Amino acid sequence: MRTTTTFEWEPADLPDQHGRTVVVTGATSGLGLVVATALAAAGAQVVAAVRDLDKAVRVLPAGLEARLVDTSSVASVTAFARQLAADGLVLDALVNNAGASFATYERTEEGVERTWATNVVGPAVLADAVLPLLGGPAPRVVLVGSNFSQRTARVPDPAGPGDAGQYRQLATYTDSKTAAAALAVDLGERLAVQGSPIRSVIAHPGVAATGMNGQAETLAQRLGGAVARLLARTAEDGARSTLWAATAPDVEQGVFVGPALRRSDRRLHVVPVQGPAADRAVRRAVRDHVERVTVGITG
Repeated sequence: MRTTTTFEWEPADLPDQHGRTVVVTGATSGLGLVVATALAAAGAQVVAAVRDLDKAVRVLPAGLEARLVDTSSVASVTAFARQLAADGLVLDALVNNAGASFATYERTEEGVERTWATNVVGPAVLADAVLPLLGGPAPRVVLVGSNFSQRTARVPDPAGPGDAGQYRQLATYTDSKTAAAALAVDLGERLAVQGSPIRSVIAHPGVAATGMNGQAETLAQRLGGAVARLLARTAEDGARSTLWAATAPDVEQGVFVGPALRRSDRRLHVVPVQGPAADRAVRRAVRDHVERVTVGITG
């Protein structure tokens, strides 16, 4: 397996996608909209998994199918996957793109802190639920991660923040993306042990100008978001790594692909997963927690 690879890749290099079926979550804005639109333009059958069907009608290209799912809800994610199966869809790829960062502490109706529900639990449940539907010559699950998880030494609490007093927006977001990356590595290892052809890979957009930069609610957070936008790549630029990860025929298991911090550097860098996400104990702890909180919900 390669350890580090750097290369140039542009959306113009996207191979023909006719005959492939791809689910993209969070497809009505930012990276998800770019990825879904580009894949559909290249010929793929794209299922846009969205929270707002009215918005999907407004922003998605004509003919691109949208289906309702709330990725922060285990029940919604499970129902979505079951309907895909009932409709007989065979997927070539799942792009777990939907993500969020919230300024205030809140739990979902299922009792999970909503950052972790959206970024960790929902994507993990969806990935496992669609495994039986993945086929084709190079099936895969792509997690849209964050480079924060590569750069942090913080070991996330598998359960996330327990109350409002423990909640810090950036720390919670970073921990959630580290936990999600850990689960993506764990999924890849489980699939490899089973001899499955399905691959699990993580893509990150670098610092990208997406709707997430506008989710801050305090003045300091809004100022931080404004600075981030000045340094950020466009959503189109940031989406390149996800498009490559979703379509490259030779994508490897368990890698982390994305651009450098400098916007002038348009190369993609494929590197091993680093930090706490690469730790077996962390992966096991997060996986155990997800299994505990989903008991009785997935059914």
